[in-house]
Amino acid sequence: MRKFAAATLLVGAAITPNMFAESELYVTGGLSSFDADGVDLQAFNLRGGIDFHELLSAEFEAAFGLGAEEIDGGSGAEAELENQFGGFLVARYPLVPNLDLLGRIGYTTGELQTANNGVSSDADLDGFAFGLGGEYMFTEQLGIRGDYTRIEVDEDALDGGVNMFSIAGVYKFGSVR
Repeated sequence: MRKFAAATLLVGAAITPNMFAESELYVTGGLSSFDADGVDLQAFNLRGGIDFHELLSAEFEAAFGLGAEEIDGGSGAEAELENQFGGFLVARYPLVPNLDLLGRIGYTTGELQTANNGVSSDADLDGFAFGLGGEYMFTEQLGIRGDYTRIEVDEDALDGGVNMFSIAGVYKFGSVR
């Protein structure tokens, strides 16, 4: 049993670096705007992903609100994005050198908090998400990315969905395509 465990460990240690050498890790950081039923909420957005192929990657994202915004209508009610987390499968299509068209599909979860006259309530941002965007690489490792994502939430207070617009800087680790 010990020999089998040692052999498995050695094979795993030999395969793992090769797997990461073939793939490319990346991170993005920037700003997002969540349009939730007429309320525009600003957030700091971080994403991390791994390219499994030049056309396919998986990424995870986290967004954290940058403060409360007044809800339209002048009632004094406010809304704030607490957080949002998501996992996506991302498809890339190279349009011209250094410019890729992106499509993404996945699932997100998050929390939106509203307050009116001292009474607060939460709305869940859980649901299927899909979007389109573009990524331009200035160098082999540094670039910029912009995208739109639609989050289909099952929350009556949000009329069925949230629109997210993001712009972020991109840093790619590891091998160059």
